Amino acid sequence: MANTTCPSDMIPAIESLAIPQDINVMVIPGTDTSNPPMVTCCAPNRVQIIDRCWLWCELPQSYLNGSTQEDARGATSTCLRINGRNSNESKITGWQFNTAGRTERSSAKQIGLWVLALSGLIYVL
Repeated sequence: MANTTCPSDMIPAIESLAIPQDINVMVIPGTDTSNPPMVTCCAPNRVQIIDRCWLWCELPQSYLNGSTQEDARGATSTCLRINGRNSNESKITGWQFNTAGRTERSSAKQIGLWVLALSGLIYVL
């Protein structure tokens, strides 16, 4: 079997991956389906791997209830960060929202949201 080199600085077009196109999805570079930040932020949905390079999951509905797509992207990025996403790894994260009919890709570095957890409340600055 050939050795696969997985890029960590980009995510392919999500619509080109063999994952369901009719659900809301988050994708990050990775090969370990037990990746703690992904497992935590995707729960109760399971983390899966595609093309031996990308971790993905269906976004839990809790990220979308009453939220915009931008809010969902920010909340999932924050969840990954506060749950231990390695700061030495790529911050590239991709999203697919079935309501928009198009795929959104972004780098967590570009989002620029700061979230403070204070007394059980979350404030977005």
